[in-house]
Amino acid sequence: MFRRPTAPPVWDSLIAEDGKIFLTQALAQPLSDNLATSYQGYLHTAPRLIAKVATWFPLEDAALVMSLAFALVVAFLSVYVFEASAAWIASPLLRAVLALAIPFIPVTAWQMAGTVSNLHWYLLYGAFWAIVCPWRTRGWLVASTALVLLAVLSDPLVAVFLPIAVVLAVRARDWRAWVAPGSIVFGILVTLALRDEGTTAISGSDYGVLPRVFADRVTSSLLVGDRHLKDILGETSGSPFAWASLAFVVLAIGVGLWRLRGRRAWLLAGGAALSVGFFAVAGFARGTSIWDSDRPWVLLGTRYVYLPVLFLLTALLAAVDRDAPGRWRPRALELVAAGLAVASMAVG
Repeated sequence: MFRRPTAPPVWDSLIAEDGKIFLTQALAQPLSDNLATSYQGYLHTAPRLIAKVATWFPLEDAALVMSLAFALVVAFLSVYVFEASAAWIASPLLRAVLALAIPFIPVTAWQMAGTVSNLHWYLLYGAFWAIVCPWRTRGWLVASTALVLLAVLSDPLVAVFLPIAVVLAVRARDWRAWVAPGSIVFGILVTLALRDEGTTAISGSDYGVLPRVFADRVTSSLLVGDRHLKDILGETSGSPFAWASLAFVVLAIGVGLWRLRGRRAWLLAGGAALSVGFFAVAGFARGTSIWDSDRPWVLLGTRYVYLPVLFLLTALLAAVDRDAPGRWRPRALELVAAGLAVASMAVG
């Protein structure tokens, strides 16, 4: 996970927010003040906790400690998703691919790898599985609640999952099912009470480019990754490949919704909707200039396409999942889907 396409390495450097905001404030203030301080409208609880741990070591080791802590948290999320997704995805192979995709999906290296200020994007995806996982034994309830609270106190965008959490709680008819939506509401209220500034919109309101950017940056990256995006797109925005990738994904989702029923259909539809939803939220909340819509290959705004790509991958893996849990031996379709996904991670 210590990967970055250009020097310096993450264990020997800090990006602006990690150093100037979180580490500096951790050195200057007690933890209680850190946790009550907002930045860009977010409390960023996870980065602040990690930055405080870094202050226990010599300053020259801060980057190493913070990147190691980042790796540890994301590794935990990968294991958690592998286990929690078993309630929705029957194939262990596809669940393993999904777990690997959390750190290795090929849209993370440019901005996100090893940077604690971007940890909230990983936590958002983990919180989704904590909310939809129906297991409520004591251990699962503690782990899932802790994950949801850490996610919502790091990024209030977890509120996007609140309607899902409420619907599942109503259907479950179990008081423990209300812990997840209650945690989300609690975290949002705490964030609103403590925030002293709003999220800054960057610029741009050309919302007509969003479908083209989605094709350039989400569906194209899902299929081939970011590393060779410039060559694949032919150094042009809205290339035939990009539109073809969007058409392929839409067709695959349509066929899946037509043929599937039950949990696979719900996860397919939900993953696709969340992919589009998080992409639209980023464009409308921060401005369309977070992406360079005319030069998608420069990979501007990578962090804003991480969740759209990951949720789209989740939807497509659900579409090729087996009917019911069974032996570990995978079906041919599972092998093909897993092989293509891992190949995309390897070369992208």
